[in-house]
Amino acid sequence: MTGESTQTEEATSKQDFRLLVILAGWSTCLYGIIAILSWQFDFDSIPTDRPIVAVLCLFAVGFACYLGAIRIAWRPQSDPRTLQLIIGSAIVFRVVMLFSLPIQEVDIYRYLWDGAVSTAGVSPFRYSPQQVRLTESSPQEENALRRLAEMREEDPAIAEILHRVHFSELPTIYPPTSQAVFAAANLTTPSSSSLLTRLFVMKAWFIGFDLATLLVVIALLRQLALPTGLCVIYAWCPLLLKEVANSGHLDAIAVFLTTLSVYMFVRCLGCQAVPESGRRLIDPGRLSYAVLAGVVLAFAVGAKLYPIVLAPLILLALVRRRGWRFTLVPAATFIITTLALLSPIVPSQPATAGESQAHDPSLGVVTFLRRWEMNDFLFLIVIENLKPTAQRGPHETAWFTVIPESARESMVDSVSAQLNLAPAEVPFLISRAITATIFMIIAVTLAWRSTPQNPKSFCESAFLTIAWFWLLCPTLNPWYWTWALPLLPFTRSRVWLALSGLVFLYYLRFWLDAHFPTTAVLRSPYTGAAFFDFVVTWIEFGPWFVALAMGFLIRFHLKSTRASILPRRTRCQSH
Repeated sequence: MTGESTQTEEATSKQDFRLLVILAGWSTCLYGIIAILSWQFDFDSIPTDRPIVAVLCLFAVGFACYLGAIRIAWRPQSDPRTLQLIIGSAIVFRVVMLFSLPIQEVDIYRYLWDGAVSTAGVSPFRYSPQQVRLTESSPQEENALRRLAEMREEDPAIAEILHRVHFSELPTIYPPTSQAVFAAANLTTPSSSSLLTRLFVMKAWFIGFDLATLLVVIALLRQLALPTGLCVIYAWCPLLLKEVANSGHLDAIAVFLTTLSVYMFVRCLGCQAVPESGRRLIDPGRLSYAVLAGVVLAFAVGAKLYPIVLAPLILLALVRRRGWRFTLVPAATFIITTLALLSPIVPSQPATAGESQAHDPSLGVVTFLRRWEMNDFLFLIVIENLKPTAQRGPHETAWFTVIPESARESMVDSVSAQLNLAPAEVPFLISRAITATIFMIIAVTLAWRSTPQNPKSFCESAFLTIAWFWLLCPTLNPWYWTWALPLLPFTRSRVWLALSGLVFLYYLRFWLDAHFPTTAVLRSPYTGAAFFDFVVTWIEFGPWFVALAMGFLIRFHLKSTRASILPRRTRCQSH
């Protein structure tokens, strides 16, 4: 029987491998077609001519292939060649998408501009692209600003990049670690390169970080004695192919550094012998590793601010596992390194009333934190119930507004008077405070319930911390969900897998806005963009939240059932 069972398992393993090969082939073809279609998304192309729906359908098929690959990889018996196939296919997918134009994205032009500015010896936090565009390269201008104007005039590719920068009235919002990568990409690009070459080089750098993250995910799976085939959850994710390999989003930098720091902290939380005195001893080697992990996490924060949300979880895990004396040094190292990295963003002195903000390095970041809102759901529900609607027409009023108009107006007027804010800013500020409070409660709960002796529990808590931070943000850009993807293999609920596909609906907003700029959609009171904000987001997130809640209730019921059965068995055995 054992021999027959082994032969059956080997046959199943070979069949699974063949299926993975087929899925890899189909996916390669799909990404090839998407890469070809991407050239219809040229910066100057007409929005209504862009094949957004066709591309989304292709990504939907790719996501189905991805789910099939995950199902195969989740099986315990797998061909030893599976990991090689997953990694090799992941590289092929990314190379195919490297030579594509960004689909409905322009952020990469800001990265290219920032890199050129940094290598010219000027801080990208100092001047906005708009200032450079409007500046003449005359001796009367500031030396740094004049250098940038000369660079614009001497290089047509740089001039075109400057023209394509989004929100050009603001200086950069991207922290120094990312700026270093932008500069490195610029330095590795020949000075006479075309805009297209510069774009491909920048994307190649991000793909390098993306593939490095994949290697860390594999190392983390091995550290936790989990099947390495689960790395397919990250390696073949269509969202990564779209947002990193195609659109070239910088988040790949922070994702790599964050995942590496989690891996290092998991190593630090490994088992240790407790002496007879019961007092923890500090292992110098492990302490050095923890300090290095703190530095890596600080550089992750310096790449994109979001990794700071993991600090409470990591701090509490280290304290509970290693003690306060062990934790103080890596914690202090993390804080000092983070402050040093973020110092270029902090103004040298507070701006006085009426003073120009032309040289305020924090202007871009502050504007983003105080105004940006896109593709949100939970935040949307809160803010739309706080905005007064008296001055808004039916096409601007959310159908899910339930708080009375008088209560909203009274609250906005009161807060506006107390904080000396413009009434239009108040709903966003209050919504930020509410969602931030909810997130802090979730983060502290996850940190407290995490078991530092169980690295799997720690990784799941890290995933849930990032995931809920994203869900409660006012800006749910699809590429922000890549923050959580490396830790997705460690969560118990498979409902989270669906988000990587659902967030593609975000790109329908561009199609709706292009085709219904002034006319109502499907007899609703909303034009294209408003229809997406108030209707499509409910399709995107509503059923998913229901599925997540049902999964939680089922697990809670099963856990309660097992807890009630166990005492009965114990009583029966005692009798």
